[in-house]
Amino acid sequence: MRRWLVAALVLIIAGGTVALALDDTAKKETPKTEKPKTDRFDMVVREDIFNGFRGDDEALKRGLDACETELKAHPKNAEAMVWRGAVRVFSAGQLFGAGKMKDAFPMWTTGLKDLDDAIELEPKNVGVRIPRAAVLIGAGRNAPAVMGKPLLEKARADFETIAALQAKNLDDLGEHPRGELHLGLADVYRLLGDKDKSREQLEAAVKALPGTKYEKRAKEWLAAKPAAKLEHSCIGCHTPKKNGE
Repeated sequence: MRRWLVAALVLIIAGGTVALALDDTAKKETPKTEKPKTDRFDMVVREDIFNGFRGDDEALKRGLDACETELKAHPKNAEAMVWRGAVRVFSAGQLFGAGKMKDAFPMWTTGLKDLDDAIELEPKNVGVRIPRAAVLIGAGRNAPAVMGKPLLEKARADFETIAALQAKNLDDLGEHPRGELHLGLADVYRLLGDKDKSREQLEAAVKALPGTKYEKRAKEWLAAKPAAKLEHSCIGCHTPKKNGE
């Protein structure tokens, strides 16, 4: 499995955790022409999809089937669409790794389209923004620059949108979502070469989260040499449960 894909899987799980903490305070947009969709769609599919990312093919299929079923009933359910996109990008990575380029490229392009279409439908829904950011920052991290930079730019836009949505109540967020937001922004800014903005986010984490693992990691990054290879993954991320637990 390619290194960028492993990073993507870690961040998808991290993103799911952040989304759970944030979406209670974010405004969701529901198209008026659609029937009411399933609330918190991530709760329907995340355990199967997480377990699928960890190697359970049957669980991954269940998660994908649940996305497809929901989208047949509600074609504009952005949360189902973004999770389907995440599965497709993951599956594309497996196909690339196996050298099956003919099958990988269509899966890759349809997965990215799902991610982008979901954002167009509900641009202010963190339950959509976070999964896309997680997938794209993982994919863009180690991709060739010509391919990786556009992906990272979209991930940056996702994180910045989430930060803007949470600006009024940022101080009320818990340690985990606030720390992941600061470190996620610092990471994507660094990857895009914006050292000043990356430093701002690290300094904000140090100031806002004293005595936490986020303060420790932020200080480590602030003290790192320019050539250091840094990579953030979720701190204290939950372990997906198995079905029935």
